[in-house]
Amino acid sequence: MIYAIPSQGQKLSSHFSKASEFLLINSVTEQHRVVTIEPYDPAQRCAQKAALLELLRQHKVEAVIVKNIGQAMLSTLFKLGIKVFAYPARRSLAQLTLTELQEITDLAYARPSIHKHQKPCQTKQDCHSSQARTKLNPTTLKKLQRIFTIHR
Repeated sequence: MIYAIPSQGQKLSSHFSKASEFLLINSVTEQHRVVTIEPYDPAQRCAQKAALLELLRQHKVEAVIVKNIGQAMLSTLFKLGIKVFAYPARRSLAQLTLTELQEITDLAYARPSIHKHQKPCQTKQDCHSSQARTKLNPTTLKKLQRIFTIHR
């Protein structure tokens, strides 16, 4: 099984989605590999989370080990069939033993997703871009077209 552990340097990252790198562990071959990702940028959070999920897919990750994770991301991992395990308290990455991991099977483990109440991205490509912020609501656009007799 291939595990992914969010990390920063040689330490466990306290938040899954904001990790700057992931330690990939193959439990069969016992190989370890560190994959670095772009630094977390709140303005691009949707695109970065999609890229993170793609990274997990590319590396055929079957399980992740987390300390903290949001409800939305945990739900997505469950839907993708990726197992989620809680990181043991007070353990360094060097002391981690895969056999002692406790599987997470309930969304109650996760923290509330604080950005979930915000309007979702229009598309994953232009997530929170200046173009996405300048689009008008379709109802408003129709009213403006009627007022100014603009035909498309």
